[in-house]
Amino acid sequence: MGRQVEITKLSSRGQVVIPKEIRQQLGWEPGDHMAVEIRGDVVVLRRLLLEGYPEENSPPARVSLVK
Repeated sequence: MGRQVEITKLSSRGQVVIPKEIRQQLGWEPGDHMAVEIRGDVVVLRRLLLEGYPEENSPPARVSLVK
């Protein structure tokens, strides 16, 4: 995958829109759970695949990131 740069804007609620073309390339869908990690001055987003919990009545996800 080549380097692709898109410009987006942080909303007053702390939300960032990930451009549609990038979401499609990564196979990200609405409702996907994301891990957010800080590496220096860089924010890394990774999609989490939470198995075993149906969307309805599921407890909040608890995720530990191991370095």
